[in-house]
Amino acid sequence: MKNIVKIIAIIFGILFITALAFSALTIFNLSKASREQTASEEIAAYHFGVFLPQNTYLFFQDVIAGARAAAEEFDCALSFHPIGNDTKDFFMAKYAGFDGIIVYPSIAEQVAQFELDEINRAGIPIVLIEHGLSDKSPWPFVGTNNFDLGKKIGELSGRNNDQPIQMAVVYSEKSPGILSEKELVEMGIRSALNDRNIKLLTVMVTNLNPLDAENLTYQILRNEPEINTIVFTDTNDTLAAIQVLVDLNLVGSVRIIGFGTDEPILDNVGKGILAGTIAVFPVEIGYNAVKVLKSLCDEGYSESYVDTGVGIITKENLDTVQKGLGGGVK
Repeated sequence: MKNIVKIIAIIFGILFITALAFSALTIFNLSKASREQTASEEIAAYHFGVFLPQNTYLFFQDVIAGARAAAEEFDCALSFHPIGNDTKDFFMAKYAGFDGIIVYPSIAEQVAQFELDEINRAGIPIVLIEHGLSDKSPWPFVGTNNFDLGKKIGELSGRNNDQPIQMAVVYSEKSPGILSEKELVEMGIRSALNDRNIKLLTVMVTNLNPLDAENLTYQILRNEPEINTIVFTDTNDTLAAIQVLVDLNLVGSVRIIGFGTDEPILDNVGKGILAGTIAVFPVEIGYNAVKVLKSLCDEGYSESYVDTGVGIITKENLDTVQKGLGGGVK
């Protein structure tokens, strides 16, 4: 019996030492990234850690581009780190010596709230981007107003369309900021269409599997012919749906409202495959997040909410948008 107890104690000791070593390594890597980033530039006034989901979506690449532009303008150094259940970086952020952090809190809300409270108690300024928390948080938020996003969807779905609208809104785990506030999106849709008849509003959700949107689009087109408008809230899902429409030779059989401003999305707006696309502005999100965090560090206060806007892109304003004249995205 004593031997069994001793073996169990040894196993737990090994596990504890392993976990401790892994945590120490994570802190070391975070600090190393901080030192290398600062050393590669002139000595900056602040070093900020930016925590984003680990993926290659263009949205986050644009957030990074905007943040880097602001960092150069406002004399800040940045290092970028993953956030997710399979990485410890965010959970060790309070020990890494950051002057402030920018977070897209894409992990479970209770976990995110706990960690952010811990970081806050450590005296580190925080800015949340695009994906807020349902509880009223004390931290500045930079990103999209999802009620306005819904209003733009409603406005676009009603353009040049006299038929009763039977709509499927496809949310995605790949866009957690929108998914977490889908009630606001739907309120916005109904607000924009308050004088129109929405005969059906169906809500669907795709997962992180890139094939999920393709399968869902097949399902809608084959099994739910009453739906005449499909709205996507993720760029990758939009591209998958376009391919299904083309493969089935059903272009024009249903109105598709896309999401994003990637070049393939805009090309399909021009071809008429998409009725239009909803544009958010990730470069502005990244830029303003750094600007707000710099203000927090310099002055101790900042704007509590920066709305980076939502736009509609259709054939009518596509040329203006592609020429970069900006004002056409309304």
